Amino acid sequence: MSLIKSHYKVDNPRFKRIQRWVWICIYGGLLLLTLSHFVQAMDAVLADWAFWLGLPLVVLGCVLIYVRSRMEE
Repeated sequence: MSLIKSHYKVDNPRFKRIQRWVWICIYGGLLLLTLSHFVQAMDAVLADWAFWLGLPLVVLGCVLIYVRSRMEE
């Protein structure tokens, strides 16, 4: 028995898969955006690449949140 109970449990496999991809996209995109900020001084091309890859990932994660909210159980 764990000390912290999970009050939010998802049983539907489709919901679980979308929820997993939401967080992968959002956190991966934010990581790339942060990386692009710190790499800008050393390598501008790499920073631009990381920025333009990270931004659509964050947007995709937000779109997946909307899609998940509209799904029927």
